[in-house]
Amino acid sequence: MKIERTFLKVLIRIIFVVAVSLHMLQAISVLKSSEMLSKKPDRKKTTEEILKDIHKEVSELGRRKDEYFIKREFHFDLDKNPTNSEEHIVVLIYETKDEEKMIVQVTYFEAEGPKYSIKYAKDIKLVTCTLDSEKLEIEKCDFNKKEMRPLMTDILKGIQEEKKLYKLIDKHNIRLNN
Repeated sequence: MKIERTFLKVLIRIIFVVAVSLHMLQAISVLKSSEMLSKKPDRKKTTEEILKDIHKEVSELGRRKDEYFIKREFHFDLDKNPTNSEEHIVVLIYETKDEEKMIVQVTYFEAEGPKYSIKYAKDIKLVTCTLDSEKLEIEKCDFNKKEMRPLMTDILKGIQEEKKLYKLIDKHNIRLNN
């Protein structure tokens, strides 16, 4: 009797996860199509402005309990290489005495093995910024100027899309709990 209840609970949870996943996939396609329709021609932002937007988006996610910094990790396909699938992006924001610092770390992978199932970090690049109330200054950057702006634009878009998914999941969980 107890085993049957446990089995039913596990089965219900699996069905819930599958339903949420399907709902998210459907929502992604709707969001992408609505983004394409509502996109207005925008002036080209500078790299510093894009980094400020990344800072704003990640700051909105907030600190985790008992942490004095904000650290968020993301996985996006930045290099359009299907064999290594995704790059790992870490955004770290912390305060010093007079200013705020932000580090954006991008880890690129190299895939090996059958069906490229094993992935090794082949390169790690950093962007280190200092922010005060008015401006952002890039202190250190491992990217060249040509690749920096498009890459940071892709990272910003990926963070914004992931935040939209977080909001959809939260709304879905609220409806299920009520």
